[in-house]
Amino acid sequence: MAKIKVGIVGTGGMANTHAKSYAKIKDADLNVCFDLDTGRAEEFARQHQVTHCASSMEELIDRSDAVSVVTPDAHHAAISLQVLKSGKHLLCEKPLTSNLADARRVARAAKGATRNSTSVHMINFSYRDSSAVQEAIKMVERGDLGEIRHVHGGYLQSWLAADGWGHWQQPSFLWRLQTAKGSAGVLGDLGCHLLDLVTVVAGDIDALDCTLATFPKLDKRGRRRTKIGKAVLDANDSAMMRLHFANGAQGLCHTTRWATGHKNSVNLSVHGTTGALRIDLEAGYDKLFLCLGADRHRQKWRTKTIRSTPNIYQRFIRSIQTGRLDQPDVIRGAQVQSYLDACERSAQRGGGKTPIKPWF
Repeated sequence: MAKIKVGIVGTGGMANTHAKSYAKIKDADLNVCFDLDTGRAEEFARQHQVTHCASSMEELIDRSDAVSVVTPDAHHAAISLQVLKSGKHLLCEKPLTSNLADARRVARAAKGATRNSTSVHMINFSYRDSSAVQEAIKMVERGDLGEIRHVHGGYLQSWLAADGWGHWQQPSFLWRLQTAKGSAGVLGDLGCHLLDLVTVVAGDIDALDCTLATFPKLDKRGRRRTKIGKAVLDANDSAMMRLHFANGAQGLCHTTRWATGHKNSVNLSVHGTTGALRIDLEAGYDKLFLCLGADRHRQKWRTKTIRSTPNIYQRFIRSIQTGRLDQPDVIRGAQVQSYLDACERSAQRGGGKTPIKPWF
């Protein structure tokens, strides 16, 4: 079987993860890359031994069987539509788009591609790579926890309060604090991961309420800043969400860049009438904490190690080979975008229960 020729659009930081992941898959050939910054693209090609630096999207598509979209969020929709309309396979970084209207357009194109058997389409909610998450999905679907009652999730970072990844005034961080640069803040960046994780395990939501906050930043001299030069630091950096599940459960989720002491902490707890599960990805992608059966009467938790599962890049290539679409697909990306849309609408009103709009 011939190798699948892969192209990468956008050669910034996350593109390196895509390139390294494809390099480990024997049936994938990272064939071409494209970036408006040609110097960055050329350096990326040298670093990852990419054969071609395309001069346009059209050239990249012509040289590819499958395309990874790793551009800033504001460009996801237009490029994804171009890839899907060309009949090529698509792996898009999260979030799918910057707004629900664009997400619907991409979802319709993806649905058409699936119907016509022309393209595989997936979105990179990378925490699905956790074998503990995959097992948790199965357990809830089987009813191992009984009826779900309460859900709690958190995604905590601290790079606005600590320099573990470098200071927030570095260009690689600064754009994430500016809506003018296309940032949807911590809600769009981390909240999309959190909402995907919580709802894929515990079930869909039909309403939510949300509050967002944007705190003054402390510069290297400890001064409170709401702008740096002409850069207005107006993107949200903390989000609190109350979730109303279609199955009747209630949930609380929070995400922030101010969680001092947490570099990149992702956690989820699901509590049902006959058991509970907990995931803490800092403890390990393969660790699932369970309180089941008689243990629930003693509040006793046991740790189960789950055999590793294929990552998103492996599942993407396998889906192309088999023609069987894996998850999470672009339709799921649009669903999560509908959750983000409801968060923004709720926050604009100062909080309050807000229904989820149709995503397709």
